[in-house]
Amino acid sequence: MTGPPTPAGHRSASARHAPRLQPVLEVGRLDDFPLWPVADVGPWLALSEALTSAEVGAAVARIAAYNHLDDRTVWPGGDDPLTAVLPLVAAGPEPGSLLVPGGLRLTDPTTGARVDPGCCSDLNDWREWYEIPAGRSPNLGHDPDPWVERRPDGTVRVWADEEGSSWVDVPVDELTGLVDGVRTNLAGFLRALRSWADDVVPAGADELVANLDRHLRVSEPDAPARP
Repeated sequence: MTGPPTPAGHRSASARHAPRLQPVLEVGRLDDFPLWPVADVGPWLALSEALTSAEVGAAVARIAAYNHLDDRTVWPGGDDPLTAVLPLVAAGPEPGSLLVPGGLRLTDPTTGARVDPGCCSDLNDWREWYEIPAGRSPNLGHDPDPWVERRPDGTVRVWADEEGSSWVDVPVDELTGLVDGVRTNLAGFLRALRSWADDVVPAGADELVANLDRHLRVSEPDAPARP
């Protein structure tokens, strides 16, 4: 019930390890970032409470730069960390006013198949995965073009790109639990963010965490996906 067969063929259902669904941030390179320590995390950073301070710093730097509309290639704020995080602190409550580049990564531990978010996907839309059992397909980005296929055997197949690419199957009745796990990881990330902010930008810590929570809708009780 999983991705492309390994050389030894498909594993039996009893041997199948449950798929993993993780919130990930598209980070890329943060060369010569001057304002606080940042880790070299590669293209994707899985968000959870287990992040180090430097990994949280990389996440904040990426989100701040992505929302610095004048020039996203220039670090905002000069040499002042608090000014640098103002795009996160001052963003209004309207959807789209604070973008979080990334999405959800689906992995099959049995086969190693993985589906990453496509370009221009937004982690703020993670709740759309709750709507898959009802037949709604979440926005997974493009280039590559992940997509969702409902199958008659009671599974959802999530393709990494066009048909013929790698894929991961998830039983429909397991999806809600997987997305609940995403929410748990995001809540943990906000706790790690709070600890980081208390050290690096204490004057803006409350607003920083509250605004990111508002846009990610982690604490919001069981709201539907955005229309």
